[in-house]
Amino acid sequence: MMRTLNASRTRLRVLAPTTALAVGFSLLLAWPSANADPLDQWYRRNPLPTADRLSGVAYGNNAFVAVGLGGAIASSADGTNWVSQTSGTPEDLFGVAYGIGTFIAVGGHGVILASDGLNWTGVDSGSDTLLTATAYGNGTFVAVGDVDAFGNATILTSSEGVTWTPADSGMPGLLTAITYASGMFVAVGELGLILTSVDALNWTVADSGTQINLNGVAYGNGTFVAVGGTNIFTSPDGLAWNSEGAGTTTELYAAGFAAGEFLAAGDGTILTSTNAVTWMQQDLGTNTVIVWGVAYGNGTFAAVGKLAGPVFSASAILTSANGMTWTSRTSGILDQAYYDVAFGNGTFVAVGLRDVKSGASAIATSPDGVSWTRPAFSTTASLSGVAYGNGVFVAVGSYTNTTGQKAGRIVTSTDDSVWLEQSSQTTPALSDVAFGNGMFVAAGGTNVLTSADASAWTPSVSGTASNLLALAYGGGLFVGVGSRGTIQTSTNGDVWTKRPTGTTHTLSGVAYGNGRFVTVGNAGTIFASDDGTNWTSVNSGFQNILNGVTYGNGTFVAVGSASGSTGFSTILTSGDGYAWSERAPGSVQALRGAVYGNGSFLVVGDQSTILQSAGATDFRLTANGFGTTGFQLTVVGAPGSRYRLQALTYFNPSNWVDLITITNPQSAISLTDTTATMFPQRFYRLVSP
Repeated sequence: MMRTLNASRTRLRVLAPTTALAVGFSLLLAWPSANADPLDQWYRRNPLPTADRLSGVAYGNNAFVAVGLGGAIASSADGTNWVSQTSGTPEDLFGVAYGIGTFIAVGGHGVILASDGLNWTGVDSGSDTLLTATAYGNGTFVAVGDVDAFGNATILTSSEGVTWTPADSGMPGLLTAITYASGMFVAVGELGLILTSVDALNWTVADSGTQINLNGVAYGNGTFVAVGGTNIFTSPDGLAWNSEGAGTTTELYAAGFAAGEFLAAGDGTILTSTNAVTWMQQDLGTNTVIVWGVAYGNGTFAAVGKLAGPVFSASAILTSANGMTWTSRTSGILDQAYYDVAFGNGTFVAVGLRDVKSGASAIATSPDGVSWTRPAFSTTASLSGVAYGNGVFVAVGSYTNTTGQKAGRIVTSTDDSVWLEQSSQTTPALSDVAFGNGMFVAAGGTNVLTSADASAWTPSVSGTASNLLALAYGGGLFVGVGSRGTIQTSTNGDVWTKRPTGTTHTLSGVAYGNGRFVTVGNAGTIFASDDGTNWTSVNSGFQNILNGVTYGNGTFVAVGSASGSTGFSTILTSGDGYAWSERAPGSVQALRGAVYGNGSFLVVGDQSTILQSAGATDFRLTANGFGTTGFQLTVVGAPGSRYRLQALTYFNPSNWVDLITITNPQSAISLTDTTATMFPQRFYRLVSP
């Protein structure tokens, strides 16, 4: 992929051009910002580009931008390669529009974000009402939504997208979509509500002739089109409306017009028409989607929404050059939830919840944490724990057998691709597994099994284990934690000794590092111990539900459900297990497992979510010399990562100037500085973020 830096984008002082191309050059490789902490930078690895439903999409400044639930934002310069962006909010976003060089996104609780397409900033809308859609026209942004404090439909206006002023709609009801065309704003909503305005301040009620909830509106070829239910309505002026035969039996949620084609899209369907009267249903192939938004730009139609197949919400992006043949642009493995993750022999393995439709368990593997695959193996169980030891991955879990009883499952792999069943019909339900002192220990409740080779498993006969949910090994000791504040220790996996904690909170995760055990659980509960026998309650300062914890590179990392303070997925970090800091990963899904491997932390959770922290050497910049159009450089970094290319003419560390901000759609991209010959010498560096 090639990108060119133009003088207008670099914002550099242009000097008199030199007559020779031999200019001085100096390169600084991967010089990060002084305050760049890898644990403040988390990259989504699965699914891509986002996990949750996308609700709206717009095109502007040579890029598509889609927004969705949980503050999700995805962007694309070509419609083919999409990357996730950080919105800075966990609020659901429902609409996006472009005007005067600015993208505006709107969502729940009056949230409005403004962006140049890369950096997003929250602005004060002056409202806490749900905002559903936005449009730009006649020098004005207009955002619409639910009823305001006076019982009328909310309408907000802004000339630049920063300062917003309410307008009196004069009508009760929820507005769901808005467009600007033919010198007029047209907004539609529930129970057939349609409002029009030429100045965005004074609004007139139009007679829609229907009580159907309207979901989308567009304009083209002298005609306004509104969709709702299974119906399509048309109007030449936005005031008088007629019902047209859509020829569909499914709900319609979005409307658009471009390249001479109207689009109406919804639950598993995309319809096209050249006259808004006769509509043709297009073949989506294997793409079973529910479309919530459509846009057009640079010869490409884009439709966004959610996949209709999984039992959980998953984002969908389709693109088409002609409105008839559609291609999916989302990627990744779709499992409902990952419960645990392990690292060994250069490989990450994540395991999780059994699919309710296929009955197959969730197993995903990756050599680098970036690219994930599903092995050609399936077992009918939810796998809740995985560990690596002695050259073997062991995953354990449970399922309901033919007699309706809970039974256990053990599967193993030496190469992460070929997996073998090691359990029997008498294997008890298991929650977790750990490796230590040449032995695997698997446990669940009062059941404990041990194995030296991961094939032959011996049940504990002491009967001393109870309430066990999670395991760890360290300092010659197995530690098990579980419900009602249970902490137990064992040297051999058979005989377990209870350790007092003074809490009844469930403990869901335990890890060992730097001579210390740390266990985490509900209501922000954290305990630490240097010997596994005496445990100290840690005031974490958080009340979040914590599901798992790991240790690596001198740091404990605990993960959990969405934070009550930020709304984002919980990630807490600590260097000693006692003083904890909260990180903001940008995701909102519950996180359930974590591991350290290959120089980075990797966390997993609901909706197939896999996030990876930045590594110490996460990116680099390479100089390739002068080409025909300018000085050529290559940026190498993780796909989806954001970087800034900076330059200066005379080396003064305080004078770095941003040339361009990029989001890597792939691992390596080429850049060309066309202004390089305008300077006697040039220094470059790459920083993140």
